[in-house]
This record gives sequence, structure tokens and C-alpha cells, in this order.
Amino acid sequence: MRPRTLLALLATTFLLAACGSDGESGREGSPPTTDQLDDTTFTSVEVTGYDLVKESQITLDFKDGNLAVQAGCNTQTAGYTVDAGTLKWTGPAAATMKACSDELMAQDQWLAGIFTEGVDAFLNGHTLTLTTSDGADIVAETD
Repeated sequence: MRPRTLLALLATTFLLAACGSDGESGREGSPPTTDQLDDTTFTSVEVTGYDLVKESQITLDFKDGNLAVQAGCNTQTAGYTVDAGTLKWTGPAAATMKACSDELMAQDQWLAGIFTEGVDAFLNGHTLTLTTSDGADIVAETD
């Protein structure tokens, strides 16, 4: 192989590796393990691709193999797993039964759906980024 061809091939490989390592939306980090998540609480600092109800935020509480999710109304809790970078509940979630606005109830349903289906998860230090199948991103941080 000619030196110029080899150099061009190496440069292209380097650029592709650098561009593709964080996924399409530029997420940084790596898929978390359940050991990394357990005993941590994350609170959303940014949500794109879904309009949260005004003055609400998402809280994710990982404890003893369970994931409790709350976004302004009810708390939903179930066992969870992370498999090949997909974070999801392992079964139906138990939920509190508060009567909330229709908007907050719809938001609860959205959360139930994404954690039942599973979300792509990336952990970078104290930042957890979740991406839903419909392209919404939830960026959450620990204290």
C-alpha cells in the first residue's frame, strides 16, 4: 500500500472513531452498571424532545435494585436492569395514586412507557443521559 493511501486511511479511521464514539447526539460517557447506579439519586437538569409540565422535573432514585421515578405527581417504582446500555424496569411498576392535573398524569404515563420499554443510558461522572426510542433526551445529575 502506498504511504499516502495508508495515511489517508489512518486519518479517516481516526476521524470516524472520534465522531462515532459518543453516539449521534454527542452523548459522553459509557453505559452504566447497576452497581454504579444503586444508592444514587439523579434530578433532571435538561429535557429535550419532550415538554415537561411547567415547574416540574424528573427524579430518578436508584436503591436496593429498584428505580423510583417521580415527575411532579405520582412516584412509580419497580426493579430495574441495565442490559447492553438499555435501562428499563424488570416488571410492572407500583405507583402512588395521587390525583393530579391531567398534564401531570400524562407525564406520569410518558415516564411509565419509557421505563417499561427501556431507554439508552450513558453515565459520565455525575451526569446520567437517557435517550428514549422517540428521540427525547433526559439529562440528570447527582448532587
